[in-house]
Amino acid sequence: MFCIIYRSTANPDIGQAEIQSLLEKAKTFNRANDITGCLLYYKHEFVQYIEGNQLLVTELFEKIKKDGRHAKIELLSNGHTYTREFENWSMAYENFIGPNQRLQYLKLLVSSYFEDTGNYRHLNPSTKKFWVVVRTLLATQAVEKFK
Repeated sequence: MFCIIYRSTANPDIGQAEIQSLLEKAKTFNRANDITGCLLYYKHEFVQYIEGNQLLVTELFEKIKKDGRHAKIELLSNGHTYTREFENWSMAYENFIGPNQRLQYLKLLVSSYFEDTGNYRHLNPSTKKFWVVVRTLLATQAVEKFK
């Protein structure tokens, strides 16, 4: 199993309808290619975790880097993992828009991730723990699942 984690800045013109369309296309592609992952959108930035076959995930990331809906794409980490973190989602998603008390802890966790990505640049226990917590909180908080 191979994963890539990256962050990027959203194009200022992108709206929730366009993100929703992107997620539907990602869901279809990911299912067909046995790719799973999670996309987080926070204060006009994306952070995404993609996992699957190394060649397919790497090719997908090359396509993502050319997508005009975002810029300043920064690879945070990549590497081999023993298990999938998001095996139940072709693409989990959370946008943190509006008040949501149920996800307040996740919002704080994600804000620290965006502010200090230096701690998460390599696949290490901190990186793995961050995504395990994200997966757990999304799974228990009835966040929309894109299966």
